Amino acid sequence: MNRGRSRAHLTSGGPTWEQRRAAAGRTGFTRSQQTARAPLLKALAQLAAAVDRRDWRAARTARSAAWAEADKLADYLTREERSRLGEYRRRILAGEARDRRPGPLTGA
Repeated sequence: MNRGRSRAHLTSGGPTWEQRRAAAGRTGFTRSQQTARAPLLKALAQLAAAVDRRDWRAARTARSAAWAEADKLADYLTREERSRLGEYRRRILAGEARDRRPGPLTGA
């Protein structure tokens, strides 16, 4: 039996170990970081709206604007948004290909 260190017991009524682990993965942004990220989040909202409308030209323009905003910020501030931009790229390409495909109503 290892007697070097006793186990910690949570007795103060604070968060459980699961809550502590979940909170450790979340890092908040400071107010100035949130202010700097605001144009990027606005561009991402425009991109999402364009993709939902299936307006691929507007989606490409919004994605380009979002990348320009992401490039202005440090990488660690935009890690999640950059992965979302990559996902939107795949969705745009798939949507364009699907819309170009000849169907029974196009007469091709």
